[in-house]
Amino acid sequence: MTIARPCNKNSTWITMEERDLLECCGSIKFASEMASASPFSSLQHALDVASNTWCNKINVHSWLIAFNAHTNICEKSPFSHAFYTNTPMDSITEEIYALSVQYLQKHGFPYFTISSEWDADVILMDLKTSVKTKPSCEFEWARRKQLIIIKQYIARFFQKKGYIRSTTESPETQAAVKDFDLNKKPFWKDNLDPIAREKARQFCEIWYPGEYYV
Repeated sequence: MTIARPCNKNSTWITMEERDLLECCGSIKFASEMASASPFSSLQHALDVASNTWCNKINVHSWLIAFNAHTNICEKSPFSHAFYTNTPMDSITEEIYALSVQYLQKHGFPYFTISSEWDADVILMDLKTSVKTKPSCEFEWARRKQLIIIKQYIARFFQKKGYIRSTTESPETQAAVKDFDLNKKPFWKDNLDPIAREKARQFCEIWYPGEYYV
């Protein structure tokens, strides 16, 4: 993949340093490659470079470093709360803990989600599927998830820098800015009650980001 890059740079270009990229991806190789390609003339430019760097310029070792940089779900709330307060975990939390250990042992990296929100039911549903997935398939899915996390971070970074989107940017770029809300397909189940619909929405955010409208 060849990234078109204008020759002339000016003050409107957005600079991303290595430390900025390490906030969304634990791979030093990825962060270094992106910082070397900086500054970026547009959000589209940055996302194109990120995709090319993630998919074509770093190796499996760097991908695994990025995956393992994620905090193990066992160290997140409510597990940490239960540990420090010496309170018992409920049955769902206990099952999530056990499955997350199985996941780490089977796939070689901790379970992580695209969304930072904690929803025990959604996470449990996803983990039950993930621990049964072939390691090669789960590795590819983790690679996709990490790239989505990177793109969402870059989009937020550009917004904080006051970047104004161009009307000519691609749907992918616009979706990154809008947290992947564009061009979704209808969810495969109808007649969901409000609670089931919310659970389905959260499940799709984790397992099928940007693909389905619930």
